[in-house]
Amino acid sequence: MATAVRQGSQMNAIADKDSMAQKPRILFLIDEIGGITEGGTERQVLQLVVLSKRLGYEPNLAVLRGTEWLSEEQAGCPLYFAGVRSFFRPSGWRACLKLVGWMRRERITVVQTFFIESNILGPWLARLAGVPVVISSRRNLNQWHNRTRWMGPLIHKTQRLSNVSTDCIVANSRVAAESTQKLERIPQHKLQVAYNGIDLAKFSGLQQGRHRARQLLGIAEDEILVGNISCMRLAKGIHQFVDAARLVLEKEPRMRFLVVGEGTERPYVVERIQRYGLEDRIHLVGAQTDVMPYLAAMDIGVLSSLTEGFSNSLLEYMAAGLPAVATDVGGNREALEGTGFLVPPDEPAALAEAILRLRSPELRRQLGEAARRRAQRFGLEQAERRMSALYREMLTLKGNLQQQN
Repeated sequence: MATAVRQGSQMNAIADKDSMAQKPRILFLIDEIGGITEGGTERQVLQLVVLSKRLGYEPNLAVLRGTEWLSEEQAGCPLYFAGVRSFFRPSGWRACLKLVGWMRRERITVVQTFFIESNILGPWLARLAGVPVVISSRRNLNQWHNRTRWMGPLIHKTQRLSNVSTDCIVANSRVAAESTQKLERIPQHKLQVAYNGIDLAKFSGLQQGRHRARQLLGIAEDEILVGNISCMRLAKGIHQFVDAARLVLEKEPRMRFLVVGEGTERPYVVERIQRYGLEDRIHLVGAQTDVMPYLAAMDIGVLSSLTEGFSNSLLEYMAAGLPAVATDVGGNREALEGTGFLVPPDEPAALAEAILRLRSPELRRQLGEAARRRAQRFGLEQAERRMSALYREMLTLKGNLQQQN
């Protein structure tokens, strides 16, 4: 009897192992990750790792360069560091070929790429490795804005050639999809829209920590805290946010301002704050792995971006029940849909005017409640259903959908 039980256990273990081996293996390929708090795309990739596990897939994460600080525990899946330092050197291409060999040995079923180098090279490398399904991502309306002028057209043409090797291109907003289709001349059947997802459960009971969070920041109860959760990059418009704060404070001294994020523009932002003499009115708290206490302390959420895809920060404001002021770029209009104020980008005066309109507690309450209801459309369950349908469709088209648990 004991022998039969042991044999049965061994058979079950073998069956479980075979079942695991049958799971489609997804590789998320990204240029690099500066930090877990670096930006929306980086956080969304790590979220996709978790989501793909729940869907019954085996995720892997590969980075082309840098990111040596990242561990498998932090990523939530096996990691591959390609070590591609430059594509203009033989060592870079050798590293790419090693990545191809690794994908082939690991029998990767799906490759999904993020950021410009991965979006261009990833599809070709995946095809060389015999990967059946290749999915590319578009998460920014102007992904080449920081390239030198002469490189733009070359990169644009190269991307179009690479797109031939992709099965699907996923945009994180309708406006990003429309822009991509126009610029890259992508056939309509190759484009899909999958909005970012947000864990709404994290925001329940957020207000319970409000008093403590404001106390730690030194914010009085009669003061209005205006927050901006963004990386300090030029595209995020933090300079414009500081300019708007100066204009607001001329009319409403009860306002206080907060920036949660870090980046290369910090020294210039600090210099601007000092020039205006606003060191005691604008708080720079740096990058934070947990932004919930800051959301709890805030009265108004601001997104001052000059360019955007589909903002995680804006979704966080909405889920937290905060009235939002956002620049009318990227998918911000799609996200808010009338539950907050939209202003033109790079216009501090318009940004300041919208913030001043939210001095009214009643207006803040009304817009905050509407934004919270709107945020329900972007919960993780909805994101999971969208990505599940996408992966199944692509695998079915390629004849590689395997039986899952």
